[in-house]
Amino acid sequence: MSNLIPSPVISVVSEIFDQFYSHSDIDRHFAYADAPGEPPDANKVKKTMEWLRRTNKQSDTPLEVLGSLLEDIMEREIPEYGSGWQTGSEWVEKHHNFKDRISASLGKSGLTYSPGGHISTASATPTASLREIIERGGLSAVELEMSRALKQVEADPNAAAHYAGNVLEAALKAYLTKKQMPFNDQNDGLNKLWQLVRDDLRINPKNLEEKDLKKMASGLGNVVEGTMYLRNKRSGAHGRTEEQLRASVLRPRHARLVIHSAHTLAAYVLECLSDD
Repeated sequence: MSNLIPSPVISVVSEIFDQFYSHSDIDRHFAYADAPGEPPDANKVKKTMEWLRRTNKQSDTPLEVLGSLLEDIMEREIPEYGSGWQTGSEWVEKHHNFKDRISASLGKSGLTYSPGGHISTASATPTASLREIIERGGLSAVELEMSRALKQVEADPNAAAHYAGNVLEAALKAYLTKKQMPFNDQNDGLNKLWQLVRDDLRINPKNLEEKDLKKMASGLGNVVEGTMYLRNKRSGAHGRTEEQLRASVLRPRHARLVIHSAHTLAAYVLECLSDD
């Protein structure tokens, strides 16, 4: 897949930035995304278009820059009631239209946006994309992905916990792939993946004699089960009453717990892999 931002996407994003942002907003978002160079001296459409084209020429990771630029529009919630800039039902409708146009434009180019500012091929699952990131960057990549999950803790704790579970799953699959151990990429869940990794690492509690080691090994299994449970709370919300839905919403502290726990186990697995 080309790492460049497709020209049709540049056109759509430029038009939307013109309507959604002021000049200073555009400058701020491009700076946040680490886009190269100074702001072009032009109107908002041309400024955005020229800056994205320059990103294609000068940045090593244009799609990462694009993902960071789109994060605000794709994940912001527009208040339906209220007064002022970008509030009210009219802006809610416009905002949905902007997101639909961006998604459609990315889709036509074989790309998709996922939470956290990630652009990947539309055919790749989020877990597969994360696995590739982990395989390329190792522990530093896990740190990066977990920090991105932490950014969502306050705004959407359920999404943050779900994302942390994806990173753990990617780490386990990266281990099994490098070890050339067979697994079902589509159907094996966290528990099954952990059992395969655990047995290869020889830390199955059943096979350990020392009491302390048994407890620690069991604790790792509990991390996997807890992460799996919290990740599934979001997808398991279908068909519930309003009261049940409210009860299933995670608090930020719960999301932080699952993120840090998943990160610790993912780091341990990859450290074991790097020791071989």
